[in-house]
Amino acid sequence: MYTIGEFSNIGKVSTKMLRHYDKIGLLKPNYVNPDNGYRFYTKDQVQIILLINKLKRYQFSLQEISNLIHNSNDNRTQLIKLLNEKVKNINAQIALYKFLLQDIEDEIKRLKNGGDIMPSKRNFEIKIDEQKVISVVSIRKTINMEEIGSVIGKAFQTIHENGLESAAQVMTKYYDENFDPESADIEICIPVNKTIQNLTKDFGGFTYVHTTYVGPYSEIGEAYAYLTDWIKDNDYEIIQPPFEKYIKGAESGCSPKEFITEVCFPIRKK
Repeated sequence: MYTIGEFSNIGKVSTKMLRHYDKIGLLKPNYVNPDNGYRFYTKDQVQIILLINKLKRYQFSLQEISNLIHNSNDNRTQLIKLLNEKVKNINAQIALYKFLLQDIEDEIKRLKNGGDIMPSKRNFEIKIDEQKVISVVSIRKTINMEEIGSVIGKAFQTIHENGLESAAQVMTKYYDENFDPESADIEICIPVNKTIQNLTKDFGGFTYVHTTYVGPYSEIGEAYAYLTDWIKDNDYEIIQPPFEKYIKGAESGCSPKEFITEVCFPIRKK
């Protein structure tokens, strides 16, 4: 058997992380001394820790890894499915980095020609509409915003597994009063073609003000500021968390400069 220190060196994992794996049931020591609490691991567990390392490198979450390791029912098929999802996610990230590189190179040229680093101020067209009640499949979760793509993917998976069809653009609702991109309370909502009890929920039944923003998500705050000022200036109040509708995004293969997002605030007159 190996002590936790020896196993840490073998697996290139900190003892703190091994204790965490034990706590969440991902990889428990083979034996724990009842007198002093020392943990011991076996030679057979070396392959498990190496597998965990490999799957983490492939950007699997600890929950996904745990499901694969502890579910012996056709986990090969599930692994292939998950690996294909990772390939799609990585390709999407590669595409975004290519666009980012192009944007930076364009920015350098613009600065050399006397341009300003600050984004140009925009004028936004403001509209007020009624959001009729529709059925959506939704997932509410507190996440790092870099993980939003995987949450959207899970929502679409639920749709397909239940014989539904998406009926409109993906929406994201933002519940935090003080937004933290590393720990954001969001809800992904995808409109679907029919209602299923205990699966879909109602969305809508309110008046909302909205505007269309074209450009990278990193600068969408200007649209939020414009709408917030308009709501205050026109004697309205916000009655529900704001939400975004993704008209055109990364999935279209276009540059972030061409992303189209509708920013929406449910409102009522004071």
